[in-house]
Amino acid sequence: MPVLTNYWFGDTDFRGNTVFLNIGHCANCWAWINWANIGSTKSTLVWEREDREIAVDLLPILNAADILSAVDRMLDGSATRTSGIKAGWIPWRYVPFHESDPNRHGELDLLIRIFLNFHVSTPWYCSDADGDISYYVIPYLDGAGRLGAYVDWWSYHFSGGGPFCSGAISEALDSAVPGGIETLQSMIDARLALFSSRRFDMLYLLPGDGSRAGGGSVNVNEHVSLALLPR
Repeated sequence: MPVLTNYWFGDTDFRGNTVFLNIGHCANCWAWINWANIGSTKSTLVWEREDREIAVDLLPILNAADILSAVDRMLDGSATRTSGIKAGWIPWRYVPFHESDPNRHGELDLLIRIFLNFHVSTPWYCSDADGDISYYVIPYLDGAGRLGAYVDWWSYHFSGGGPFCSGAISEALDSAVPGGIETLQSMIDARLALFSSRRFDMLYLLPGDGSRAGGGSVNVNEHVSLALLPR
């Protein structure tokens, strides 16, 4: 049964806390969505979802034991991971350092932001630091309909480390974070190998786990799914 899904976003440009409602309907039938009690929203999307849609929830995949272990090895003592891995979408215009290459993507093109929180312990004369490390991934279909993805960008942000240790923290992260691209890419390639025999007509992202029934809410900055239409 086809499903009409409406997403209401708490922030502009399809960001933030997202309320959603799914309405199943027969082929060639109308579907109605009652939005009267949604509350304050800044943007919205409506998607007609086909029966053949496959939704892949990214969070369970990214939080597999081998990936978490690889991430911890990547940090190599420069920082300690303090969260699981999250995967939300982010429009290109909001990606850090967008201004250094603004035409790399369309302003509202959606990238997958894969990120985690970290903590850095410092000597007694500095404050400890907390922050996040992000990688920005582009999923795609090639000309033959094969699924692929590549790590396109990286960034980190932290607060703390003063008054003397912030420079050393930045230096360590400047090495560890871009150095993790190869590891993350190899992990992505290994997962995508499961789809190597499949061909697809369309790829898109969905908020949350891609549920097709009922309604609810999710922070789309932290949780999205990959959706595919197989041939």
